[in-house]
Amino acid sequence: MTSPDSRRRILLTQEAARLMVEEGIKDFGVAKRKASRHLGGGPRNTKDLPTNREIQDEVELRLRMYRDTPDSRAHLRVLREAALDAMRFFAEFRPRLVGSVLDGTATEHSDVNLHLFSETAEDVEIFLHDSGIPFERAVHRRQVGKEADEFPAIALVVDGVRVTATIFPPEGIRQAPRSSVTGRPVDRAKIPQVEALLAEEPEESAPPPGTGTDD
Repeated sequence: MTSPDSRRRILLTQEAARLMVEEGIKDFGVAKRKASRHLGGGPRNTKDLPTNREIQDEVELRLRMYRDTPDSRAHLRVLREAALDAMRFFAEFRPRLVGSVLDGTATEHSDVNLHLFSETAEDVEIFLHDSGIPFERAVHRRQVGKEADEFPAIALVVDGVRVTATIFPPEGIRQAPRSSVTGRPVDRAKIPQVEALLAEEPEESAPPPGTGTDD
């Protein structure tokens, strides 16, 4: 028989995953806290909270059902086309596509996430300024190797899709940051790999993409 604590852990996992998929929450801690409030009260011990891995498994289960629809496949193609346009634009900064648009788990809340490589963030900002492209500054915390650090980032809109790009130093291209879920280096794709992904997909019409928060 499932204990009350085990049952609550399952419900917290399911609710946190729902929030991440349906509301576009990307921070596991935020999703856990909001799920706990929705279910009433908090856990007696932090060990009673589901792990990031448990929530991610539930997220992936929900996304497998979501991406089996024509609309979701068409929307993913729109995001990948926008990603490819952005990567070609940022070609001199050796862009890499990462995240849900690469692995196929993107939803209507997802951004296109890129990694760029430059001696300074100012080089990227000057490039955008000279090109007349409006952008926002941000800071992303990423774990590279055993240490977590903050890296400059920018956000802009490409073909109606929000694109966020974390800017790493040139040597960062040799070591991808680690996933907060698995602890393993994240997958990165170059322009030819994204072109290959698009070549494998059938073209389908899609509704206009919204802005998302995936990161």
